[in-house]
Amino acid sequence: MVPSKSRRVVGTTRPIVSNDRSVSEREQAEITRSAKEASRFVFSGINTSQIDRYLNPAASTPYFLEYAFHLLGDIRSKKVVDLGCGTGENMVPLAKRGADVTGIDISPDLIQLALQRISCAEVSARAIVGSAYDTGFKSESVDVILCVALIHHLDIPKVRDEMYRILRTDGVIVLAEPIRFSKLYDRVRKLLPAREDTSQFEHPLTMQEMDCMCEPFTRENQRVFRLPFVAIPERLFHRSSRFANTASDWVLHTCPALAHFATGVVVRLRKQSP
Repeated sequence: MVPSKSRRVVGTTRPIVSNDRSVSEREQAEITRSAKEASRFVFSGINTSQIDRYLNPAASTPYFLEYAFHLLGDIRSKKVVDLGCGTGENMVPLAKRGADVTGIDISPDLIQLALQRISCAEVSARAIVGSAYDTGFKSESVDVILCVALIHHLDIPKVRDEMYRILRTDGVIVLAEPIRFSKLYDRVRKLLPAREDTSQFEHPLTMQEMDCMCEPFTRENQRVFRLPFVAIPERLFHRSSRFANTASDWVLHTCPALAHFATGVVVRLRKQSP
């Protein structure tokens, strides 16, 4: 484990409020959705085991978020942006791995929870309210962007172009997103009730949307996860099933043709020289 730095927590510096006309309709919907999410969130302290699993995960892990952290590689002293950081859950292991971390989220409510988490974990990090379309970072100033379950909420070309702008040449984005590449699964999914905390704009990425996001980058180590049955124990028991995730991973490795039915994807995107 990389020792955490002395604690340095920086709060929101560019507040975004509901009557701010610079906020897009999509962003306003996300602010509203996130406020509801934050109102139900109960911070129960730092779970060390949940942090440790992301410090050095194996490439063979059946969990898509662990795989995303595996693809980060050595981030010691690198400038890392957790784009759409939410309550800051991913910021703590990023900081413990030695990164210079900044978390950005459109929701002031979620940023306040992120600041609480950072303070409790006693790690060095910054958390600011900001737009994924206009992060405020200088061009080519960021080494790594971690982007987990964000772009399916947003205007993809706009967020993609901002990520490309701030990323240094040879810098990388580690992207983890819900997907819906199968039209059959699309029909089945419509029969399932949506979660209460979804906005009108969000949906799993189609293959065309995924290609749009990846277009200016070089794809590396792309891998799909989570066949639809993984969600069954999660909905029934409100927790992840290791057996279901491991079974899904085995099926996807044994029958690659079923990758079309996966519900999540993780990929590393590299910015090459123009």
